[in-house]
Amino acid sequence: MNERELEEGEETKGLVSNGAAMVVSRLLTAVFGWAGSVVIARTLSPESWGQYSFVFGLLGIMAVVTDLGVGRVVISRLTGAEQKDFGPVAGSFIVLRCVLGIAGYLVALAYSLIVGLSPMVVMVVAIAGTTVTLATPANALLVLFQSRLKLVFLATWDVIAQIVQFLLILLVMKTHPTLLAFVLPAIAREVVTVGVRIIAIRTGKLDGRVPTYGAVFGLWGPMLREAIPISIGLALLTILTKIDTLMLERLDTYESVGLYAIGYKFSDVLILAVSALAVPFTTVLVRAWGADTDTFRQRTRQAMTVAALLGGLAIVGFVSAAEGVIGLLYGAQFEPASNAARLLVMSSAISGVTTIGWVVLVSAEKLKVFPWVAGLGVVLNIALNSVFIPLWSIMGAAGATIISELVIFFAFLYMARQSTGITRLIPVTQLARQGLLIAAVTAPTWALINKAGWPWIPTVAAACVLHLALSVVSKSFDVGDRIKFLAPKEPGDIDSPVEATTNSRSANDE
Repeated sequence: MNERELEEGEETKGLVSNGAAMVVSRLLTAVFGWAGSVVIARTLSPESWGQYSFVFGLLGIMAVVTDLGVGRVVISRLTGAEQKDFGPVAGSFIVLRCVLGIAGYLVALAYSLIVGLSPMVVMVVAIAGTTVTLATPANALLVLFQSRLKLVFLATWDVIAQIVQFLLILLVMKTHPTLLAFVLPAIAREVVTVGVRIIAIRTGKLDGRVPTYGAVFGLWGPMLREAIPISIGLALLTILTKIDTLMLERLDTYESVGLYAIGYKFSDVLILAVSALAVPFTTVLVRAWGADTDTFRQRTRQAMTVAALLGGLAIVGFVSAAEGVIGLLYGAQFEPASNAARLLVMSSAISGVTTIGWVVLVSAEKLKVFPWVAGLGVVLNIALNSVFIPLWSIMGAAGATIISELVIFFAFLYMARQSTGITRLIPVTQLARQGLLIAAVTAPTWALINKAGWPWIPTVAAACVLHLALSVVSKSFDVGDRIKFLAPKEPGDIDSPVEATTNSRSANDE
């Protein structure tokens, strides 16, 4: 086994352990977050739940200010940094993110005052906004661990922090179930998260690498200049995913915002899983770009097929039984959100693969392309929402979202292929097969539940197992190749076309 194969094997092990830990962590945090939202939605009035959803939707869009794409720039600086170089870059980055977190908080508060929100909602924004000032440096610390592919420890504590939030939500429900009180558990979660990450760095979890703060401001200029295109692109993508909630508040009612938020609770689970998957893949793609085209292609295809499979399972598992799931968790009063939730889950399935597409563009430093594609989606989304929301309320907002996601899906994948110049970068055949399988499994499952009256829980479970099996059989997700890829290679081993490396360039690949 040569040195390259050993390095590839170690990289793969790191990807699998870190990727699996992050995906499982995000799914578990989503489950507990979901459970917390069920408690809050069932406890508060429809208007108060709508206000709660609006406030956290507003804070979510503050990533426009707090992220600025600097993390993607810093990853490339930290990945190969020696210990002496790691500290100054990390320290400068952390302080910058702290400043951006404060800026995001002030922007959110200013928006709530400028648009004339009620005093109660402004107060909720002022209190809940502290989560932004805590989460922003916490995300900076995550980037440090990401650069070294040491995410398992953080993934475990993210789940613990979410459990703390859930337990506090139950305590609030029993003792003081008000809108303001339900904000406090979210703050507690961020305190636990940032505290654990600080302690982890101080106790040597990064192999002794620690941030230093001797030249904090000196690197801000280069970081921000490099990040400008990414900043614009990420800001536009954030607006794309959050603007519908703000437009609903302006063009409709808080009750509509609350119903719409139910749909997002389900679609966000998938987004969390795919974004977790993208974290370790980003590190590997940044390393491979310009130095190892085969690895860059291989990891991109791998990430896209996994993202597509996750999206397919989400659609099969939710679309057929949306009313049953929402009614069981949130109560019959929220079942009118079912159709909008279906569209949002389908949008998230599309967005999952798109996420890998923009990770490819950022990793390959094709930064000028990124903002234009994101901007196209935002303009289209705002235009469609302006027409659709007054006509169809939450269904209009969901319809605008799925149309916009489809457009940027094709745009991002096309630009990723064209701008990198790497052939066979996009697993077109696998994605097409996955789409056909989704339709083939979802349609009869929907009919069995909604027309024939079959119980939805066992029917959906069987459908998901069937979809996974068909994905493997049809090779839209080839688990056999992935198992083989994890195993140490012997000289002469032949990789699959999907996972092509320098040892094999199959003519049968697309």
